[in-house]
Amino acid sequence: MLSMVQKAESQAPDPSPAAEAFDYVDVLTRRADGMRRRPKRARTRARLIACAAREIATKGYEGLTIEGICAAAGMARGTFYLYYGHRSEVAIAVFRMFWTLVYRWRPRLRGRSLADRIRVTNAFYLAVYSRNAPFLAGQSSLCRERTDFAEWHDRMNHRWSLVIAANMPGDIPRDEKILRARALVAMADDLLSNIFTARTPSLRQWANEPVRLAECLTHLWTRILSEYERT
Repeated sequence: MLSMVQKAESQAPDPSPAAEAFDYVDVLTRRADGMRRRPKRARTRARLIACAAREIATKGYEGLTIEGICAAAGMARGTFYLYYGHRSEVAIAVFRMFWTLVYRWRPRLRGRSLADRIRVTNAFYLAVYSRNAPFLAGQSSLCRERTDFAEWHDRMNHRWSLVIAANMPGDIPRDEKILRARALVAMADDLLSNIFTARTPSLRQWANEPVRLAECLTHLWTRILSEYERT
């Protein structure tokens, strides 16, 4: 995973933040294909993870089976159990790698204005979400089945909120800044989930207007954070 992240971060930056977003299944597939000189155990694990991600993206977590993963990887079922004891274990590994990559590959914007940081980060996150929507649709089912993964994801959201709170202006208490940051994160995640994964009828048309959607989210974040600056 670390080598994949380092490779991603070494690529030349694009002036468009959305262009820095990635197709996760493609990233995992290229990573597995590029490990021919690595030890067999590392190659096998990478192939299982890549195939599990593709299965989740095409069939959802509910449709994920060990048989399907092994068939896609060209491996015997017994090989799977040398690495994972259950389908949920490989799914957890896949989703944890995804969110770790998002966190590490997010735009670094030190020295930029608050408005610029909000705009660029929103464009990046929206592009990542839209490109990986079929894959992300399986996350809620995994969270319901595995509370340990739900707790891990909560810690990741809290980590995001700490970053946001650290850049939040105003003299309000730190714990209140963190709470407000969590509310913003929850609002954005729920909205994007309804648009891109649940395809809610009243909202799904926004999937075809990513620029306007990013502008709306940026306006909301900027307006709210500006209000906090005056408190």
